[in-house]
This record gives sequence, structure tokens and C-alpha cells, in this order.
Amino acid sequence: MAFEYLYKEYLNAILLSTLGTTYAKADLSNVITKSLGLNGYYKFPDGLVIQWGTNYSSCQYRTIYFPISFYDLNYSVLTNIQAQTNVQTVVCTTTDTYTKSSFRVIGAFIQTSMTFGYPGEPIRWIAIGKWK
Repeated sequence: MAFEYLYKEYLNAILLSTLGTTYAKADLSNVITKSLGLNGYYKFPDGLVIQWGTNYSSCQYRTIYFPISFYDLNYSVLTNIQAQTNVQTVVCTTTDTYTKSSFRVIGAFIQTSMTFGYPGEPIRWIAIGKWK
């Protein structure tokens, strides 16, 4: 049994060496890579990538940079505001100015007293698109 295994391995080694180095190399483009941090991503072998993160700035316009760039602009982003402590406040976000490596979030709030402003709470986001 062990002899058959060694013989098959020997034949495979000879076959690969006769094909040349071009065919013997592994295709590393199909390796899954990931970064599972607060701002992270998960790259799938078929070209799909999911990215996520949290932005802590407190201005009306926030530019969010992706951990890795998308292949093109055909991606989708969802944003939300981290939980409010004041339940009488309505906070909303919208996105614009898309690039392969970033997008912009516009945030605003209105209180029942009809006061307007910009949210200071963190904005969480998730994006899905292609990496190749």
C-alpha cells in the first residue's frame, strides 16, 4: 500500500516537471482572504467581496474608506446609526459620491422640538460588490 502511494507521488512529480513551471504553479487567485476586524472584509474566490466598518466622526459629511478597493462602481452600501440614547430624535443617513475605494455618508437628525443637527453617533456600514 505504501509503495503504491509513493509510486503515484513519483509519477505526479515527473508529470508536473515535464509540464514546465507554468502549469505546476498553484492558482492563488482562488484563495479566500479576509480581515475580520472592526473595519474588515471577506473576499470569496469567485470575485465577491463583503466589507464592513464603523465611522466615529461627528460631522454631517463623512467619507468612508473601504479596507480594500472594489473592482468597479457596481457595489451596494447600507448604513445605519448606532443606537440613540434620546428616543425623541429621528436620525437618518444617505450615501453619495461613490468611488472604488470610498463613499460619502450624509447624516442628519430632527428632534420633536423641531431642532435639526448632525449626528455624533457612530455610523455602521456594510458593502457588497466585486474584487475581481
